[in-house]
Amino acid sequence: MKSKNDMSFPEVYKELHNVKTGEKRRFILRPFAPGDERGMIACIRDEYGDSYFKRDFYDAEKLREKAQGGHYVFFVAETDTEIAGMEIFALFTEHGDDYIEPASQILRISYRGFGLAKELVVYTFELAKQMQPKALFVHAVTFHSITQSVCGAQGMIPTGFRLGSFLAEKMRNSYPKGHCPKHSEGIMILPVAKTDAGVVYVPQEIADYVADCYERLGMVYTLCMAREELPQGSAQLETVTDELQRTVLIRVIRSGADLISQVTQIMACHEAEPCWTYQMTLQADRGYAIAEYEQLQKIGFFFTGLKAACAQTEQLLMQWCGELELHMEDYILTGEFAAIRQRIQQFYEGREHV
Repeated sequence: MKSKNDMSFPEVYKELHNVKTGEKRRFILRPFAPGDERGMIACIRDEYGDSYFKRDFYDAEKLREKAQGGHYVFFVAETDTEIAGMEIFALFTEHGDDYIEPASQILRISYRGFGLAKELVVYTFELAKQMQPKALFVHAVTFHSITQSVCGAQGMIPTGFRLGSFLAEKMRNSYPKGHCPKHSEGIMILPVAKTDAGVVYVPQEIADYVADCYERLGMVYTLCMAREELPQGSAQLETVTDELQRTVLIRVIRSGADLISQVTQIMACHEAEPCWTYQMTLQADRGYAIAEYEQLQKIGFFFTGLKAACAQTEQLLMQWCGELELHMEDYILTGEFAAIRQRIQQFYEGREHV
């Protein structure tokens, strides 16, 4: 994708009406400028108090460093008196990744009803597409459907879930918590520069699911069910552990015969504590992705979705949730997500209990 330093991000002015009160407001949608930090932190506190999971975003200096670095692009919506909302893009370019994730949108509660969330998405998504990543990728919360609806209107397609992402007790916001002790997120994708998935290796049991995703994404693809044994040698895994939210993301960089041994060692570090969840990302451009899938199933992992178009290679997602009751019936979803939930719930309920 193009570097953000090579881009020119314009300001946009919007006159918006509150659908409930009829009040009219003028907003400026623009990229971050030094001095915006405190207004952005105020937005976060207005919605989340001190519970927002990105802890660095409460520190003005660290927020400014991130905004001016190479891994994020920040945008704000401003009135004539204050910052009314913010949108954060994360840029992913390592290990063959080439995608932009609209990672957070936060509005002050008093500015709901103006359609500001939609306007921010329209403004920022157009700028993101001009950067020419392989894809846009969104984690949409499931305790409301606003993000799902707004991103869906921009052409983003649901392809799965990230389950048990955040501990409900550690997140304070203005939405219902539901029964599950951990919140989940839906996965949405919009292909931009990558429209051909190539050959994708999948086990037979998810072939129809994966094919349906690619059809809805409008991508060219070829599915292959030819299984290969795991290669000799040691696997290389990349792990990201969030002690606060009790989640571990594990990505297979290079497969190997000791894959399961390494994964179980990682999981053993947290076996004494409840509510830990683990997400595996498998590279689906090789036949032993099927062997990885089958072996992970035997230790309780199950299929949760497709991460399409986001990297040089296509990716399958699996998760381990132990005995955590997900209460997927509580999720607030758009119609397309609701259909996907039915399939993922079947994989969850049919998982191995080990």
